[in-house]
Amino acid sequence: MGPYTFNDALTGSSISCDYPGLQALMVEQSGEAGGCDSLFFPGCSLINYGLPLVQSVYDLLKSAGEVEGISLLCCGKILQYEPDGPAQRRAFEAELIEQVEARGVRRIVAACPNCALALRGALVRDERTQGVEIVALPLLLAQMGYRIDADVARELLTREFAWRHPDWYDEAGNPTEACKAPEPLLFMPHDSCPDKKTGEFADGLRALMPEGLLVEGEKVRKRSVCCGSLARAAGKTELADSQAREHGQDACGLGASAIVTACVSCTFQLMMAQRDVPVFHYLELLFNWRIDWYHADVYMKLRFLFDDSLGVEKQDASARSFVGLGGEGAAKEDA
Repeated sequence: MGPYTFNDALTGSSISCDYPGLQALMVEQSGEAGGCDSLFFPGCSLINYGLPLVQSVYDLLKSAGEVEGISLLCCGKILQYEPDGPAQRRAFEAELIEQVEARGVRRIVAACPNCALALRGALVRDERTQGVEIVALPLLLAQMGYRIDADVARELLTREFAWRHPDWYDEAGNPTEACKAPEPLLFMPHDSCPDKKTGEFADGLRALMPEGLLVEGEKVRKRSVCCGSLARAAGKTELADSQAREHGQDACGLGASAIVTACVSCTFQLMMAQRDVPVFHYLELLFNWRIDWYHADVYMKLRFLFDDSLGVEKQDASARSFVGLGGEGAAKEDA
């Protein structure tokens, strides 16, 4: 697939990315970044795990006049888990405020509940940016009239069962006598921790899902239990996996065939740490495109940050205005 090329509205840089290899080539645009009243902010997780979805969502929002541009920048939250994290995050957020104000951004459509919370927390601290509106992507898509097609949701779930249990289906995809796929096909929603206060991603997710395909448990919205991502980020892997398995068991107890989320990080954690039920991000259902979650851990290579916020030395006059950080071979910069 790809390469996918984006012009970043906050940095003035252009980035071209392959997928799923995520080899990134960054090239400085001529001149300064222009003004951008509204932009799409996909966040690191969606960029790494589902770059084709980033392109599809951006094209949809831009063609509808909902956004003028896009930024591939990190929201800064993950910096707090690194050495000297608080100082790095403060420096990054200070630069973010400067660029949002300089570009005249008044509205940001965030695909990630972690990004929405982090962006609000950063921008509200400065009077120049405290009026910037942060919009939850699923709620906006629902307001635009989009809905997940029930047949597509069922087909993706059936394909997942066929992949997990090949003896349940014949070559034509029809169930065999050994088929034990649960009927009816139901999705249990999982609500992410950073969305507890506003519930906007929870609202958007439910508005997008087809009627009759959701089954609600007790651990939803403000009562939601963490998927395990926070514990994993803190190095507590046993607790993280235990929390994920609890969600799988809850889904089985409700008779759900799968879990559906509005957070890419939650989807990844719940897919990798429990095997009771498959897990879907709502964008997979909306765009009929399944992320290869079992190989997704090797995708998390790219994180885009402002140079100056991390004290990166500029090697020459054509230095990029942001850099991709990650594992070996994660990003290649144009000299």
